[in-house]
Amino acid sequence: MNETAPKLQVLIVCYSRRLENMDGAQLPAVAGVEYIICCQNPDNLDLEAAADRLRRVDVKVFFNPGRGISNNRNTSLALASAPYLLLGDDDLFYCPDGLTAIIEAFDADPELDIITARIESGDGERIYPPAAHDLKRPFRFYNPISFEIALRRSAWQAAGVRFSPLLGVNAPYLGAGEEDVFFHRLLGKVRGARFVDALLCRHPGTTTSGREGATPRVLRSKGACLRVIYGNFEALARFPVEAWRSPAPFVKALWCYLQGYCYSIRHRRQI
Repeated sequence: MNETAPKLQVLIVCYSRRLENMDGAQLPAVAGVEYIICCQNPDNLDLEAAADRLRRVDVKVFFNPGRGISNNRNTSLALASAPYLLLGDDDLFYCPDGLTAIIEAFDADPELDIITARIESGDGERIYPPAAHDLKRPFRFYNPISFEIALRRSAWQAAGVRFSPLLGVNAPYLGAGEEDVFFHRLLGKVRGARFVDALLCRHPGTTTSGREGATPRVLRSKGACLRVIYGNFEALARFPVEAWRSPAPFVKALWCYLQGYCYSIRHRRQI
C-alpha cells in the first residue's frame, strides 16, 4: 500500500450507528487511494470503538454533529485534500481496479474534471452510456447516482457548487435528488466530463430511490429536481410522463411532483 499523499480520496458519508455496520473489507487497500469516513453523530453516541476498528493508515474517520446527507457530503468535501475525489456511501464494497481506473483517467487527461463509472446494485441492472461518452451530451435514461461520481478537486473548488441541505436523506421535506442538482450544476461549470467503463463498487442492497421511490419525500424531490434542471415550463410538461413511469399511482406521483415543484420555487435560493 502506498503511504505517500493519496491521489484519490473516497469520501464516505455515514450516519450515527451505521458506522458500527461498516467493515474494513469494504475498503480494499489500493495504491494512491485513501478513504475518508465522515460520520454524523448528532446524539453524541459513543462510536469510538467502531471508528478505531476501521482506522488504518489509509482510512480516516471524522465525526460531526450535523444532520442531513447533503450537509455531510459538504463536510466531507471540505475535509478533502487529494487531487481526485470520489463520492461514497457506507454500504458499498469498493473494487480496486475501478478505483485505479479513476486515477488513471484523471492522470491521462488534465482537461477532465468529472468522471462517472459503473456500479453493481441490488436495484438491478442500470443503464449506462458507452465507454468514453461525453457527459455534457445527455444519454437517454442515464442519471448518475452519487457514488458513481468522481471529481477533480480543483475544478470543484473553482465551480463553487455545494450540495443543497434541502435535498436528500434527513432533509426537511425533499428526501432525495441531492446528487441530481449537484451534478447538473457542476457539469455546467467544468471542462471535460466523461463516462469510464469501470466497475467502482458493489452495492448489495437497494438504493434510497429503489427502496422509497413511491414515498412522498422522494416523489416531491423528483418534482423539485425536474424544475431546477429543466426549468419551470419544461418540467411541468414532463410531469405526466414521469408520473406514468413512477412506482407510485399516477395521481399521487403527479400531486407530489407539484408539491416539490412549488417548494423548490419558494426555496429557490437554497436549492
